[in-house]
This record gives sequence, structure tokens and C-alpha cells, in this order.
Amino acid sequence: MAGWTRIDPGEVEERERRGGGASSRDLAGALGAESMTARLWRYGPGHEMAYHRHQTQEELYQLVSGGPQEIMVDGETVTVQDGEWLRFHKDTPRRIQNHTDREAVWLTIGAPPGEGIRDGIRLDPATGEVIPRT
Repeated sequence: MAGWTRIDPGEVEERERRGGGASSRDLAGALGAESMTARLWRYGPGHEMAYHRHQTQEELYQLVSGGPQEIMVDGETVTVQDGEWLRFHKDTPRRIQNHTDREAVWLTIGAPPGEGIRDGIRLDPATGEVIPRT
């Protein structure tokens, strides 16, 4: 195994979320990272991620472009400018939400990787109650 790797993000497959909406490129997977996740997300106007927290994963988010944008954090709306970074404890509820007329690009980094998609715990934004997986 090589001690380092390099990729061109434009050559990493961009996948739309199941059910439509935002799309992302799995940068960590393409680089062969084992102890973290990293994704470059594109949120079009009206796109939102699920309101969620994590079982094990702490995350960093950076708004790369398209700002100002909003994130719902623990029930409150926070405005984020291009270039700003946010850190979320695994238990902090959050949701990227694009309520503008322009595309937003976000970089998200998480560690440890947890159990992939199953590490995320979806929450009802109105009540904060867990939404069971179906």
C-alpha cells in the first residue's frame, strides 16, 4: 500500500443521493482512506440533507462556494459564508439546507468512518425524535 495518493476530484464519480437531490463525490474512498470519510457535495436550490446525528462520527463541514447558505443545527438556523468551517459532535443534530436560487458546494470530513450510511441517525426536525430505518 502506498503511503500517499492523489486524485483529480473531477474524475471521481458524482452520485446523486438515493431518492434524488444533492449529489456527492467520495473523495476519501477514491484516495483509499481507511480512518475517515470525505465527500464533496453539490446542493442545488431546494436540496436538503436529512436532519441527523451520528452514532460514532464527528464531522467537519466547509462551505466551498454558493454562500451564504444555511445549516439547521440543533433546531436553529445558522448562516454560513464561503470558506467557513463547522465542527459537529456526533450527537449534534444538523442538516445542510439550500434555500437559495444557486448551487452550493460543501466539503464534509468525518472520523471515524463508523458503519457507513448506518452511522447516521435520522431525526424528525420538528420533534428531534429518531426516525426508524425502513
